[in-house]
Amino acid sequence: MRLEEFTYLPVDAREKALRYLANMIGEPNAPLERLLAELDTALERAGREDAFHYLRAEQPTKDEREADAILFPTGLTTPTGEEIMAKCVLNKNPNRQPWFGLFFQTARREGFVIGDLYFRSWSEGAKFLEEIANMAIPERWSYSQYQSRQQYPILKSYIEKTLERLKQQGRILREEQKVLFNTGLINRYFREIYVLGEADPEYPQRVVNPRAVLENDRAVLETFKNQKPQMATFFEKITDVIFDPDLEVNTDDIHIIDDNLERIPSRYRNRRKSEIFALFQSAIEFARIMARRNYKLVVPQYYMGQIQFLMPIYLSGEFSGSPDFALVLQRMGNIYRGNTILTLDMAYQNARLIAKPDVTWLNPDRH
Repeated sequence: MRLEEFTYLPVDAREKALRYLANMIGEPNAPLERLLAELDTALERAGREDAFHYLRAEQPTKDEREADAILFPTGLTTPTGEEIMAKCVLNKNPNRQPWFGLFFQTARREGFVIGDLYFRSWSEGAKFLEEIANMAIPERWSYSQYQSRQQYPILKSYIEKTLERLKQQGRILREEQKVLFNTGLINRYFREIYVLGEADPEYPQRVVNPRAVLENDRAVLETFKNQKPQMATFFEKITDVIFDPDLEVNTDDIHIIDDNLERIPSRYRNRRKSEIFALFQSAIEFARIMARRNYKLVVPQYYMGQIQFLMPIYLSGEFSGSPDFALVLQRMGNIYRGNTILTLDMAYQNARLIAKPDVTWLNPDRH
């Protein structure tokens, strides 16, 4: 089976995924056609050798029927020798390929991982997240509309994405075998929260024995002296994260509605698609009207190296309570293109990477 038959992947998303893979293997200029051919070969080999790994809520499962994600070895490695796995998530559209998207990560070891942070057990990883949640200024790190098996799933995603960005920016400090990075979080006394760990002797890019510490922790001061790890940054100018309500919003309604019907409230799903499309377009215009009066209404998110925006959509036409979902917008020249829609839990998790949203509609305590 070829990759295009295995997972639904729009052309622009495929290019981004392959470029990400090229950077992972240390060959940013590698021909994308070559990488695609190698992935087709790897997928065929995984099927022949029964080398697929199934996940449910990010945890391994042997039951393919309950899996919401799948992994297979690519046969490629990072410059430090770590095996790279391809990951796809379950496609909920019955008329398309069985899986959706294409993501890459290094092979898992037994235990629990948060990005490059390795824990010997799930409970150790859960304890680490709980310690950070208790140390930081209080905020909600769990979903409001979905019951996750993972405690603090939003915090887990935040740490993973922050660490990934810090790696890209070269802002992780290393001193002998010690590793230190800035989470971007602070405690109630305005002390920065760092993560201190050790480089894995087998995989130097992986961090073992990680723990949350404050900036004035003795171990930090003794090992790193006057060095202070910088926070991750996701934009250069403040105008980069301010939505312009005067630009046209162009959406592929059929793609957005057909591929994400389960993200639309059930009370609308039985209506004619033409009616849903009409409500959708009206809701976009309503949001633009409101955005002219509140520049913070449309919230920025960082995705695949780019700033995008999350627009609240009220299909009812009434601006009250929680919206039905969020529309993802990407600026392309002098227009915004609507890429997809997200549930409010998904939208909050994505937006939290840049900053804790302070708009009412994206407050998880009010959903």
